[in-house]
Amino acid sequence: MQRPGETQNGRKSPQNARQAQSPVRSEGAKKSQKRSPILPILLIVMGCGVFLFAAWSAFTSPALASILNFSSAPQEQAAPRQSFAQVNIAKPAAAPVAVKPVPQEVTLVETAPTVTATQESQPAIIDVPATAQPTLEAVVLPSSTEIPPVEQPATQPEVTSQPGTIYAEIISDTPTPEYIAPTAVVNIPVQVISNGGEHWIDVNLSEQRVYAYEGDTLVNSFVVSTGTWQTPTVTGKFKIWIKVRSQAMTGPGYYLPDVPYVMYFYKDYGLHGTYWHNNFGTPMSHGCVNLTIPDSEWLYNFASVGTVVNVHY
Repeated sequence: MQRPGETQNGRKSPQNARQAQSPVRSEGAKKSQKRSPILPILLIVMGCGVFLFAAWSAFTSPALASILNFSSAPQEQAAPRQSFAQVNIAKPAAAPVAVKPVPQEVTLVETAPTVTATQESQPAIIDVPATAQPTLEAVVLPSSTEIPPVEQPATQPEVTSQPGTIYAEIISDTPTPEYIAPTAVVNIPVQVISNGGEHWIDVNLSEQRVYAYEGDTLVNSFVVSTGTWQTPTVTGKFKIWIKVRSQAMTGPGYYLPDVPYVMYFYKDYGLHGTYWHNNFGTPMSHGCVNLTIPDSEWLYNFASVGTVVNVHY
């Protein structure tokens, strides 16, 4: 039995084969046509979503909203900036001002009698007794303003043709480079004959004098100058430990060359001659005992190394 579309040999003709395949293809084409609209729909939905999101962002974002408002608003000419703000201040209404009369003092002067009245806010009525035509003088003195007294100009000193003179006395400081011989006569007791006693020296700081003893006998005495209150002379009982015929002495603020007849009795404290001042009897030294050059020479020959020096007040 031969099937439709087959040849006698049992093969399908090409036409029949195409016809047999055509329904299959048509079904696939229909399926593809049914599936193809999904993609554009998705794209459209996504585009709408993006557009809606952009629109929502534009309305919610203040920056985009300001840009849209600026672009949509009409361009106006920029007004000139003012450096101040205009403020409307209400002006005060004119209020009635109450004027109070100022009391004035009125002085009435007459020959007889004298009447003094004070004018207050309301004028006062003054009854003046009738006299034989009295003479009245009214003086109104303001109460609020006072006339300051006029100051008399100060009298200027008279100018004289003779100029004034200024007197200045220059007092030389110590030490001075020159030696001035003492004008006062030094009170030197009469020397006594040596009795063979031990030589020793007594320095009285209160009297500013030096006494030379031989045993218990006073041999000689001299007016001296000891240390000041800033550099006082040491007190105590000492012994001369060295004698120097002449030497230079230096210290803070002074340099004294060729100081004669120096006898040290404690460290750098000593008795020596002085040529740079003549104020003997007044404390003047840096701690040493200042003598005149003749007195220091006599004492230099009187004492020796080991001689006792007693310093006290």
